[in-house]
Amino acid sequence: MAAFTSFHAPGFWLVIALLGIVVVVAARPFVPARWRGLLFAGFWIGLPYLALIAGGVSPRLMGLLYIDWITSLRLGVGLALALIAVAAVARLSLRRTGETGSAAAPHWTAALATIALSGAEELFWCFLRGAVLELMLALQVSVQLPLYWSIWIAAVFALPLSLAYRTGGYARLVMLAVLVMTSILFFYTRNFWLCWVVHAAVLLLLDMPEETAAQVRVAAPQR
Repeated sequence: MAAFTSFHAPGFWLVIALLGIVVVVAARPFVPARWRGLLFAGFWIGLPYLALIAGGVSPRLMGLLYIDWITSLRLGVGLALALIAVAAVARLSLRRTGETGSAAAPHWTAALATIALSGAEELFWCFLRGAVLELMLALQVSVQLPLYWSIWIAAVFALPLSLAYRTGGYARLVMLAVLVMTSILFFYTRNFWLCWVVHAAVLLLLDMPEETAAQVRVAAPQR
C-alpha cells in the first residue's frame, strides 16, 4: 500500500491522474471552446510537474533525462522519420482524395499552438508510462518485458482524455494513430523529446480542419 499512499510513490500520482482525468472530462462541456486548450494543457503539464518535484516519478523513466542518445540517433531517428513519412504519404493521399491540394497551409500561430499542445500531451503520456513502469517495479509484478506492458497500460489510461479533447471522428483517429506511433517509438528509445517531434509532426501533417475532413468524407465514395 505504500506505493499508493506515499506522496513520493508513483501509485499515488497515478491515482491522482485517473481522478484528474475524470474531472477534466466531466468539466469539458462547461468550459468555453477557446479555453479548453488551456484546461487540458494545464493538466497535461501540471500533474507531471508536481509528480516530478515530489519525487513520485523518475525523469529517467519518463524519458526526460539520462537518455541513450546513441540508440536514439541510431534507431530512434530512423523509426521517427519512417513514421513521419507514413503520415506524409497519408496526408498526400487524403488531399488527393478530397481534391484539396490547393488548400492553404495553416497559419504559423496555429502551427506553434499545435507543437506546444502536442508537447504537453506527450509529456503527460510519458509521465503515465514512467509512473506505471515504476509502480510495476515497486510492486515486483512478475511479467516479461515490464516496459512493454507499462507503455500499453499507460496508453489505455491516456486514451479517454485525449479522445475528450478532440471533436469529430477524424481527429480522434489521428490522435489514436499518434498514440500508437509514439508508444512504439518510446519502447525502443525511452526518449520524450523524440516522441514530441513525431507527435507534433504527425499532427501538423494529418490534423486537418473539420471542413477539410468533411470534404474528404464526402469525396471518398465518389472515387
